[in-house]
Amino acid sequence: MSIYRGGNELRSQIEQTGLPEQALALWALGQAGFLVKWQGIRLLFDPYLSNSVYEAAGPPWMRAFASPLVPEECDDIDYVICSHHHDDHMDKQTLVALDHNCERTIFIVPRSHLGLLRHWGIADDRMIGISHGETLELMDSLSLEAHAAKHEQFEQDDAGEHLYLGYVVTLGSLTLYHAGDTIGFAELAAWLRGKRPDIGLLPINGRDYVRAGKGIAGNCNYREAIELAVHAQVDLLIPMHYGMFPHNDENPAYFVDYLHSNYPSQRFHMFVPGERYIYMK
Repeated sequence: MSIYRGGNELRSQIEQTGLPEQALALWALGQAGFLVKWQGIRLLFDPYLSNSVYEAAGPPWMRAFASPLVPEECDDIDYVICSHHHDDHMDKQTLVALDHNCERTIFIVPRSHLGLLRHWGIADDRMIGISHGETLELMDSLSLEAHAAKHEQFEQDDAGEHLYLGYVVTLGSLTLYHAGDTIGFAELAAWLRGKRPDIGLLPINGRDYVRAGKGIAGNCNYREAIELAVHAQVDLLIPMHYGMFPHNDENPAYFVDYLHSNYPSQRFHMFVPGERYIYMK
């Protein structure tokens, strides 16, 4: 089921959404940003709740739509989980404001990015670094496992820590995969196959030589995202990373057409910003 909200109305909906034991709720916040609520726990993935990319770089990086929430409306978040340091995934404006809003919020980022959080003023006891292949047991029945991602290619720092990660989150009997930014590759398909996620959040904006020439790293196109999800036996496929920046985008209709033509039984859901979806096992 899904209902669109924004601002204080969305904040109230998040607060009032009650869930049975084997269910979670997702709210799409744009790009790769999602708020997940499960058993009263709130996780915020790759939140880009500002317009900082445009403020820093100018045209053509203007948001195509306003953020459904501003950081000040996210004052009850348990974990903020970022896949990598690109401003539309690990946004300084958003994270610093979230750090000020809620004293219990913990920030989870690739271990290679811990120094950047410190530079932004986030205290060591508020942050956790994670590496490829590592699993964090966050609390009873809630864990986070990291897998390296290829934002066109693997990249590592001098210590060998991967700069781009995707996450498999186990929430009781439910499993969710948030890919961050990645292309498809054989190792990822094998990792996911072993997990069979209930929900898969995968980018579809693709890549090409024109964008590469402008320094824009690419992602899965719609075919890769679908084939990865089918290979991994994902129950519900959710495309992401489209609709925010028109010059770095893909028409989601191609995603739907490819599914309809090749895998008509694959479950999927297309979000609009601020929309809620409740998934039940």
